[in-house]
Amino acid sequence: MSSRLSLPGTVLLSAVCVAAAGLSGCVVEPPRHVERVEVQHITQAPPAPIVEEIPPAPYVDAYWIPGHWAWKGGRYAWNGGHWEQARVNMVYQRAHWSNEHGEWVFHPGRWVELVQQARVAPIVVNVPPPMPRVEVMPPPPGPGHVWIGGYWRWSGSR
Repeated sequence: MSSRLSLPGTVLLSAVCVAAAGLSGCVVEPPRHVERVEVQHITQAPPAPIVEEIPPAPYVDAYWIPGHWAWKGGRYAWNGGHWEQARVNMVYQRAHWSNEHGEWVFHPGRWVELVQQARVAPIVVNVPPPMPRVEVMPPPPGPGHVWIGGYWRWSGSR
């Protein structure tokens, strides 16, 4: 039994070897900056926010970013507020802490894009509304219940 390759087999093997040799120099470089999120188990609630004296705005469209508590070195440390350039069609969502399953989680502040709502065409009604009704307010069914009075609304043609 012969172990020789046929001509097409030799060409294929040669092409694979050349491709492997050429690709051996190709390396995917790992990213140089890897952001690591350190998981911290904080059971102590953050202190009440510090009331800051806001200095005058340095320019017309400056936006005040309020200070917040940060967890540093095993304790809370105050990061003071500062002015930032306002961003077009964006609103600042302030940093805050939330308690999730008995542990405090920090949510950093960030700029959020405003989503334009579709405009609703106003309804023009040429007839006056009916006379107000006198409503009898029943007693609340329990604590924490409030009475919300009725109102007239236009329903297409009436």
